[in-house]
Amino acid sequence: MDQSELSAGSFSFGVIANPTKDGARELAGALIDLMEARGWTVLANPETAEWLGRASVARVETTELSEHVEFVVVLGGDGTLLKTARSLGSRVKPLAAINTGRLGFLTTAAGSDLHLFAEALQTRSYRISRRILLEVTHTQRNGQTSTACALNEATLTRGRQPRLIHLEARINGERFNNYRGDGIVVSTPTGSTAYSLSAGGPIVSPTASVFLVTPICSHALANRPLVVEDSAELEIIPLGEAEETLLTLDGDESTPVPAGLPVKMRRAPYDLPLVTLPEHNFYRVLRSKLGWTGSSV
Repeated sequence: MDQSELSAGSFSFGVIANPTKDGARELAGALIDLMEARGWTVLANPETAEWLGRASVARVETTELSEHVEFVVVLGGDGTLLKTARSLGSRVKPLAAINTGRLGFLTTAAGSDLHLFAEALQTRSYRISRRILLEVTHTQRNGQTSTACALNEATLTRGRQPRLIHLEARINGERFNNYRGDGIVVSTPTGSTAYSLSAGGPIVSPTASVFLVTPICSHALANRPLVVEDSAELEIIPLGEAEETLLTLDGDESTPVPAGLPVKMRRAPYDLPLVTLPEHNFYRVLRSKLGWTGSSV
C-alpha cells in the first residue's frame, strides 16, 4: 500500500513490535488476522513491517504513525511501550500493549487474552487511562539544552566511580534538601511501581496528580521519600566537580550531567493515553505482581 493512499480513519491501527520477544511474531500474526477479518487496516513502522513480512501491512515511519491510526498496538513488554511512547512524543495516540509473557503494569493484556483484546478494540469498549509524563530539561557538556519526557521516572545516579554523589534538590525554586548517596529518583505515579519502588518509594495510584522524590541508598537516615503535587517544578543540581552524575530517563541511555547545572523537571504539557480493558483493575494487577496474599494469622 502506498503511503499516499493512507488517511486518518477509524478503521486503521498501528503495530510496533519487539522482535526479540519469544512468540511475538506468532502473536502479531494472530492479532492481524483477527483485526483484518473485522475490516481493519494495519500499519507498522518499517522495522516491524519488515519483520512481519506481510504484504497487507503498510509501512509508515514511527513519527508519522499517529497521523493515520486510531490507536497503536505495542507487542512486547513494559520496556517496548516506554520506548514507543518516547518515539511518538506529543503526537502519541492511545497505546494498547500486549505482553508476550505475563501481564505487566503498563500492558493492556497478555497473549492469552488476544480474542478478548481484539473484540474490545473492534467494539471500542476499552477505556483510556491518562498518565502524566515528566518533562526533563538539562544542559549538556557541550552547552546545548536538551528536553525529553519520561513515563516512569528520571534518575540521577553515580557513574562508574564507587563513591557517593552530592545532589541539591529544589521545589519551585526553594531548596528543600541535600542528598548524599547513590542518587535520586523522581517518579510519576505510573513509575511508582518501577525503580522508585525498588529504592523504597511508596506505591500510588497511577492516575494520581503527584510526583515522587525517592533517594537511592541515602547516607542520611532522615532522608525519606517525598510526595509532591504535579504542579511543582523540581530542580536537581549535581554538586562536586570530582563526582560523575548520570541522568537516565525510563531506564534508557544515560547522559552525564555537569556539576552546578540544574536538571529541571515538571509535568509535561501532554499526557499519555493508555488503553485498558473494561475488567482491568490496577490493584488486582498489583496484588498479583507483588504476590500479596494477606496475613495467615
